[in-house]
Amino acid sequence: MTGMPLPPFPWRDAPISTRFAGRVALVTGAGGAGMGDAIAARLASEGASIVAVDSHGPRVEAAAARLRDRYRVAVCAYTLNVADRPAVDAMLADAAARLGVIDIVVNNAAVNPQGSVWSYDADQFDEVIDVDLNACWYLIRQTVWPMRELGRGSIVNIGSIAAYNGGRGREAPYSAAKAGLHEVTRSVAIEVGPFNIRCNAIAPGLVQSKFVEKHWERFQTDRDQTPLRRHAWPEEVANVAAFLVSDESSFITGEVIVVSGGSFLRA
Repeated sequence: MTGMPLPPFPWRDAPISTRFAGRVALVTGAGGAGMGDAIAARLASEGASIVAVDSHGPRVEAAAARLRDRYRVAVCAYTLNVADRPAVDAMLADAAARLGVIDIVVNNAAVNPQGSVWSYDADQFDEVIDVDLNACWYLIRQTVWPMRELGRGSIVNIGSIAAYNGGRGREAPYSAAKAGLHEVTRSVAIEVGPFNIRCNAIAPGLVQSKFVEKHWERFQTDRDQTPLRRHAWPEEVANVAAFLVSDESSFITGEVIVVSGGSFLRA
């Protein structure tokens, strides 16, 4: 068996509500077919305008076109490295001029080149920290000011259970960055809460992807040790992100929600 069929997620095909109408959501790592794409689709399916950001131009443009065609919402696509601060500033200014104040931010973009502490390249370590941690903090910093003026906002950082288990080896920079991102989430939540801005994080376990599908046998042990006996679908992470930016979670901030099918259980 090389995989499991995707369970039905009706919102992928048609809008299920308009609860995010009038809101503008920025999602990084929104190209491709992973969590960023699923999160952008979930928010667009409920009426949000989307600022789609990715380092891969053709993928993010294709993702933006799908969102426009399927959900009939406004979408702006930007190709940039989220660690490039001048590029981020230019993108934010252009997006605000075209769509209005961004009041939802989803920090999803990440890199994770793996290797042993004995051989890991120091420059790669710096790149992971820059993209997976520093860039998230900077994007938050640059968007909370307009949110404060607006009087509302919600930030969701995509962390990882690697922040708790060390990535089970071979991904120390990623684990360190995600642990730092969880703490940034808590710190920001404390600071921006008085201005009706919330900041939460999601810590997924292994999420179904083309890479996981290609190396199905490699991850068999991980599945066998997960109580639900499978990996998450990107749409299942998107469901949690939609909850966290909605009014249904209006008194939740500073939390890290684990979405791992029980593979990581906190006391």
